[in-house]
Amino acid sequence: MSNKPETPAAQIEAEEFAKQAVQQYLNACRMSNRNQMGNYLMKLCSVAGVMMALAEGSEDAAQRLEATAAFIRRKMPDTPARMEPLQ
Repeated sequence: MSNKPETPAAQIEAEEFAKQAVQQYLNACRMSNRNQMGNYLMKLCSVAGVMMALAEGSEDAAQRLEATAAFIRRKMPDTPARMEPLQ
């Protein structure tokens, strides 16, 4: 057993962890229908944004969230996607 710390997760690994965490979170929220998903995901984004601001400062956190919003506007479809069950 080595005392060396593990290296930080690569971006692709972190993205997979994030997807798994979101799926677990939505399952834990016990949605009764898909129309509730936006509200639960907004709560998750809100909490993550506050945590980011605490970790890096409010200006950096706001810039990151604004860049994410701009990406969503440019790259994501205008209408909701047909989503498969999360479980």
